[in-house]
Amino acid sequence: MPKRGKKKPRKIKFYKKNFKITETQNKMLKQFCKAHHTTENKVFRKALSEFLKRNVHLVEHQHYEVGANQLTLFDFTEEGKASTELKQLGLFN
Repeated sequence: MPKRGKKKPRKIKFYKKNFKITETQNKMLKQFCKAHHTTENKVFRKALSEFLKRNVHLVEHQHYEVGANQLTLFDFTEEGKASTELKQLGLFN
């Protein structure tokens, strides 16, 4: 049998963002990068990811409405008990 080829890795989308910083901020950034042996882009990416992790609770997430005909098999009540559909099927007591 012939060998299968390797799967192509999924292409990752990148977006360009531009912003301005002052001359003193630029000097401080370059000194920081030189001292920590890193690049400016890595510093920006790390700072942005930490900021987003800390403030994820401030973003309002979209909640999609569930149709009337959709089953609620895996919904749990406040008490931690399974939904009535599971009990009726005898899958969860």
